[in-house]
Amino acid sequence: MFRILSLALFLTGAAVAASAADVYRYVDAQGGVHYTDTWVPGSTLIKVDHHVKAAEAAPTPTRTAQSKALSAANDNASAQIAKQADEQAVHADVAQSREQQCKDATENYNKAVASRRIIKTGPDGSRDYLSETDADAYRVQLRTEMQSACGTASK
Repeated sequence: MFRILSLALFLTGAAVAASAADVYRYVDAQGGVHYTDTWVPGSTLIKVDHHVKAAEAAPTPTRTAQSKALSAANDNASAQIAKQADEQAVHADVAQSREQQCKDATENYNKAVASRRIIKTGPDGSRDYLSETDADAYRVQLRTEMQSACGTASK
């Protein structure tokens, strides 16, 4: 009987101690409200431990220093996330540019191969037909440009 009574008193005391802890409320970036028993930057104390005096519940230099340290860490993390997003955007832009260059080079090569005769326009607007040897050399040049732009032998 004594054991049961002791156990009941212990459990009651533990429940009272747990309910007497500080409770903090904060709102996350998405607007969600959260409650915790540990202080988080931007949180407000909504329930004070009954054993803590009101003066102790006020912000302390330690909490202020912790807040500044956490704020600096959050700023650093935000900067890293922004840097990663910028890097991903650059990679996407480069990939899109390479894709367009490959498409243009492939189109130029295919036109040159499909054409029986190749015409070059001079600076004065005159039209000159390339000889078969010059046309073949031009096609080889376009194929090399396509391989360089696309990274493949042919498309």
